[in-house]
Amino acid sequence: PDLPLPPASTLKVLTALTVAPHLSPDQPYRADAADEVAEGTRVVMHDGLEYKVSDLMHAALLPSANDAAQALARANGGVDVTVAQMSEEAARLGATSTVVRNASGLDAQGQVTTARDLAVLGRAAMANPEISAYLALRNVEFPGKQAASGRVIYPIYNHNRLVRDRFEGVLGGKSGYTTEAGRTYVGAAARDGRRLVVSLLRIGGNTYTTAAQLLDWGFANAGTLQPVGQLAEPSAPAPTFDRAIHPLPPAPQPSPTPVGQDVAAQAPVEQADPAANDAPVAAPAEPVPAEPAPAADTGSRLIPRLLTVLTLMGALAVGLRARVYWAARRQWSRPVTVIDLRTPRSTPRTAPRRPYSGDRHDLRQHR
Repeated sequence: PDLPLPPASTLKVLTALTVAPHLSPDQPYRADAADEVAEGTRVVMHDGLEYKVSDLMHAALLPSANDAAQALARANGGVDVTVAQMSEEAARLGATSTVVRNASGLDAQGQVTTARDLAVLGRAAMANPEISAYLALRNVEFPGKQAASGRVIYPIYNHNRLVRDRFEGVLGGKSGYTTEAGRTYVGAAARDGRRLVVSLLRIGGNTYTTAAQLLDWGFANAGTLQPVGQLAEPSAPAPTFDRAIHPLPPAPQPSPTPVGQDVAAQAPVEQADPAANDAPVAAPAEPVPAEPAPAADTGSRLIPRLLTVLTLMGALAVGLRARVYWAARRQWSRPVTVIDLRTPRSTPRTAPRRPYSGDRHDLRQHR
């Protein structure tokens, strides 16, 4: 249980545990261009549109959207700030072998957790009413792009099949997958007053089938098993923060383009009226003669045009030659029959005919 392995998207549970005490579910967030190009699974956020923190939580924990997880980190003060807070929160909870490099769980150098640590994080998530409510949802509506009729709303679904299929006693969970981590999972279920947490890293079989079989086996044998270890307890109470909603600054508006004017044109400078005060008026400066524009090099322009014309003429000649060649070839390949109806006077009509020869089937009479 203490082998360090990549966590994949199960790390988003720690992301939620870290940012939830800082951010109100109703705190608005304005997406930027970086949210549109997030790596891996995305819920498709749009630059300039506003989302609530609850929207981002739904997208990060249900369909495992990496753009939403990174947006949560930015809403919390920045990715670097959130990664540092995630490390502190993991240590406080007792997941001391977990190393955090990002908020999404994508493969990163040195980012690892253990099955024991992942169980600690899962236990903490299920004990948090806000996060456990997110993880137990089967689907929820998410705001999409802006249309002429208003904001497009569409459903997003929980990847956790145990939740979707209503596995007996399921409380929620989070799955993950990357090339390096393989299949990972953390989840919990409760039956007959007993709650079990299952954590899996680098699963060989199906994620949800494996988790369901372990939970069923655990509930069936929990009364007869001897524990092989204990999960670490939090080293300090959960911190509390001010979750006041902070309004967003006004969105930047594109500057209007004057009708009939070039965008790059400068506005005319207002001239001061010399009669408005008694200050001496400076004499107008003498105009500086402009330097003559360099004469166009006619020869340098003519040579490229001449080369272009010669190239086109050469191509045309080659095309005509090829056309004549293929037309003649088709003519030669046709079978030709020559019929000579003239009969020489010196040749009797009873003269024997010589056999035909050649490909043209010459039907002329021969002596």
